[in-house]
Amino acid sequence: MFERKDKKRQVVLIEWKYTESYNGNFIKYADSGRDRTEIYRHLFDKADCPINKDILPSFDFLFYEPFYQFMRQQFLANEMEKAHEMGADTVSVLHIAPAHNADFRKVTSPGLEKLGESATSIWKKLVKDEDRFISISIENLFGNLLETQLPEMMSWVEYIHARYQWIREQ
Repeated sequence: MFERKDKKRQVVLIEWKYTESYNGNFIKYADSGRDRTEIYRHLFDKADCPINKDILPSFDFLFYEPFYQFMRQQFLANEMEKAHEMGADTVSVLHIAPAHNADFRKVTSPGLEKLGESATSIWKKLVKDEDRFISISIENLFGNLLETQLPEMMSWVEYIHARYQWIREQ
């Protein structure tokens, strides 16, 4: 949470991906047999739903990973914002993932393929308020920032470089 220049308080929910990839399975039904749309339908049907239903062909198309995760996070952020959790005026989702993870960028929901070339570009279109979902690569987020401006973070920088050796290639 932080206070912005305009004195509003903002909470950012962070989703940090490493090497995830998804197989495109339709997960509308849990292993127990429960229809997951029953869990989220009331949030989807609300007038203040954060998802732009005008361009979403079907609610069912969100039941593919990572869209299912994005939907749940966006619903959580929206409900937190309405409740002013922790005194927040705004609650957004920040998604961080390696740019080199091509598997993660694949569009796994056949019904959403026409909306964009990657899962995150499609989700950006589906979120009504563009500032409520931000996706950035690890490389762009950190780059040389830590090495040049925060030398006390060098042990963490070394860990990141060991884990993501290709970051040095940027």
